[in-house]
Amino acid sequence: MQKEMQHKITRLLYELNALNKGKICLVDMCADLGVSLRTLQRDMRDMQDADFPLYCPQPGEYAFIEGFSLEKMKLSDKEASLLIIMHEMAASLGEHFNTSYNLLKQRLLGTTQESPFFVKFAGGETFPDTPVIREIARCIRSKEKIKICYKGGRRTYYQLRPLKLLWVEGFWYLLALTDTDKLLKFRLEKITEATALDKFFQYNADIEQIIRQGTNIWFEKERPLYVKMTVSPQAAKYFEKRNYFPLQKVEKKLPGGGLLISCQAVTVQEIIPMILHWLPEIKVKEPQALAQQIKGILQSYLREI
Repeated sequence: MQKEMQHKITRLLYELNALNKGKICLVDMCADLGVSLRTLQRDMRDMQDADFPLYCPQPGEYAFIEGFSLEKMKLSDKEASLLIIMHEMAASLGEHFNTSYNLLKQRLLGTTQESPFFVKFAGGETFPDTPVIREIARCIRSKEKIKICYKGGRRTYYQLRPLKLLWVEGFWYLLALTDTDKLLKFRLEKITEATALDKFFQYNADIEQIIRQGTNIWFEKERPLYVKMTVSPQAAKYFEKRNYFPLQKVEKKLPGGGLLISCQAVTVQEIIPMILHWLPEIKVKEPQALAQQIKGILQSYLREI
C-alpha cells in the first residue's frame, strides 16, 4: 500500500508540473509514465474533486483553465499533490473527516472564501469496470487480438485489433481495427464478451494522430470532405480561440470582423450538428450540396412547428 501511494504521489507530481506548463495529452502521457489511460483519467477526476480547475480543450486533453496556476494558489507541485491525496483519503473516511479536510485546505491556502473557479462538465456514463472490459484493456496493453460479442451491431462477433478505450461526449467506446484495416467504434456497455486470441499485432502510432484530429466520435484515416464556412463578427472571437470543427483553419479575416474558415471532415454527419448549433452565426459556402442539405433540414423543421 505504501509503495502504491508513493507511485501515485510521484505520478501526480509529474502531471501537475506538466499541467502548470500548459495543455497535456493523456495518450502521450501514458507512454511517458508507463500507466494506462484509465489511471490517468482517474487522476484527472481526483484533481477535479480536489477543486483543481481542469477542463478538456479536446477529447483526451486536459489543461488548467486560463488564468490559473499553482503559483497563484501559493502551492508547490509537491504540496498540490499532497492535497489531492489528502482529499481522496478524507472522502473515504466519512463526512467528519471530509469537513475537517476542507477547513484545513482553506487554512493552507490562506483563505476562507470559496474557490473563484468553477468548471461545468457534461454528465455521462461511468466507466464499466467489468471483467470483460478489463480483459479488453489488458489486450490493448499487450497488443493482442480479441474477439468480441457486440449487442446491437450488424454482426454479432468481431475479430479486432483493440487500440484505445475512449470517453467522448459522455460515452465510453472501444476503438479498434479489423483485419482489413477498417477503423470501428463500439459502445462499451454493448460488448458482452471478449476473448483474447493469442495473436499479436504491431501498434500504429498514426492512430493517435487520427484521434486528435477529430472533435467527436468520428475517427477515420481519410477526411475527404473539404468545407468552407463564413463566421459572423459576433462569433469570430470564439472560432479564433477554439477549434469546433475537425482540422479547422482560419483562411482569412473578412471585412467587418467575420472569418472565412475551412475544415476537413469524414462525412457530413460529423459536422452538421455543430453547424446547426452555431446558426445563424455560421453559413456554409462550399460544397453547395452541404449548404442545400442544411437548408433542407431547416425547412423541414419549420414545416413541423
